[in-house]
Amino acid sequence: MDRTIGELASRPVISVDAGMLVIEALKLMSARRISCLVVLLNGDPVGILTERDVVFAANWVIGQPSLCIREVMSKPVLTAPADLTVAAAYGLFRENGIRHLVVLGDQMELSGIFTQTDLVRAFRDEVFSRTRDVSELMTSHVRTVPAEVSARNALALMASHAISGVVVIDGGQPVGIFTERDAVRLVATGADIGALPVRSVMTAPVLTIAASATPGTAIDLMRDREVRRLLVVNEAGGMAGVLTQTDLSRILENQQLAMENRPTPLFPGREVGRLWH
Repeated sequence: MDRTIGELASRPVISVDAGMLVIEALKLMSARRISCLVVLLNGDPVGILTERDVVFAANWVIGQPSLCIREVMSKPVLTAPADLTVAAAYGLFRENGIRHLVVLGDQMELSGIFTQTDLVRAFRDEVFSRTRDVSELMTSHVRTVPAEVSARNALALMASHAISGVVVIDGGQPVGIFTERDAVRLVATGADIGALPVRSVMTAPVLTIAASATPGTAIDLMRDREVRRLLVVNEAGGMAGVLTQTDLSRILENQQLAMENRPTPLFPGREVGRLWH
């Protein structure tokens, strides 16, 4: 937990100008399979565009192809120095309800992005060895949608419950999952999301893991398959829950390993605050 975010941050940082069209930004996110873009104005980070922002703004973005990224991004952007500890970064994630920290170097340059994925991987051996299996961490209530429901309705469900994905059901069985990343890919095409059934744009098949599997196994599977959520199944093969990286990160609260004092990672002159998302 004393490791720093500079050691673990994702690189390179993909940044764009605040005047870039949103639709072009989404195409870039989709092509690079990244969860966010740092938005710059005169070379300084002034905001961040995340997959979650896209879920909330999907209808607006599709209806306005000339929309600039500055009108959709979350702002201000939360920044932190590279020597901030992982424990302190977790405190910032929890207090601000975010999943990304922009890491700045000694000269205030963009050094990396510390994400929830990086956070969970940092816990891989030190924390999760104390947890028996993923059933202790998963979310038992799974949000589902019928396969023929529109992508617009699936997005509306995700936005209204502030969740990162919904399981798609056909004939009572899970056949796919529709996630924030799918939403970015879909909105980037400019398609009519009200006319498309979610089965045509979901990720399939659903990646599953046994409820008895260890958290370490889940983290490795997420890493190897480049996903951030798994469908948890019971011994009979039935749906028992969903395990997301947010669920995994909450283990710090359960084990009381979060920082007792509020961290102060901010550089002078850098505006920081709660992001709307």
